[in-house]
Amino acid sequence: MGGNRKVSAGKFLRNFILDLLFPEYCLVCGSFLFLDHSYIACNNCWESYFKEFKGKKCSTCGYPLKLKPGTAYSCRDCLETGRSFSFDGVEYFGIYSDLIDLAIKTLKFEKKLPVGWKIGETIKEHIQKYIYQTKVDCVIPVPLHKEELKERGFNQCEEILKGAEISFVRGIKKAYKVERQSSLPLEKRVENIKGIFEVVEKVWGKRILLFDDVFTTGSTVNEISRVLKENGASKVFVYSVARSI
Repeated sequence: MGGNRKVSAGKFLRNFILDLLFPEYCLVCGSFLFLDHSYIACNNCWESYFKEFKGKKCSTCGYPLKLKPGTAYSCRDCLETGRSFSFDGVEYFGIYSDLIDLAIKTLKFEKKLPVGWKIGETIKEHIQKYIYQTKVDCVIPVPLHKEELKERGFNQCEEILKGAEISFVRGIKKAYKVERQSSLPLEKRVENIKGIFEVVEKVWGKRILLFDDVFTTGSTVNEISRVLKENGASKVFVYSVARSI
């Protein structure tokens, strides 16, 4: 018991000093973040704006049906194009806007790892429920190329999973560095990533959950899903923190 008190006291003192020496303010309401906060937002704003999307989603691509209505199960685009993916299901926590957008960008580009752990903590119950529903054997985060990893210093997907206390396997390797998907028009994203991923763990007969931070067109996770199935995965499901709209 005494040891726990010492650790708690030490952590309190560390946070007290850091918050005084390096003051931060809530990106939503502007309040001073002191001791009990969510790193880029006060706890009240985090709980109010880093929210789960509870509306109906397209069963094919996950797009919110209220924004692109089609039928009870498919959005207009999936109905009109008849498109399909190599993965067997898609789920996400929230919409990629407002505080969720800011949090993910802060993690990736300002390299604030505690933000990633906070994201993971927030989505923990939601992703665990999806893992239970899909009965997956392992979780694989979308990888970075070794040069991207060296430049950033970490894989944001792995840090979020650590925060959610979800075990994962580095089962996929990004063998070639290509242009960032976000920098390309939608029609060029599929070709940009074709053939760049390799399976580095045994996946034969396994049910896989592929984890990404943001689902935009689905090109990246679809290509990885295709490669996983070529190597014997029985099912591949996709989960992301946020869905771009």
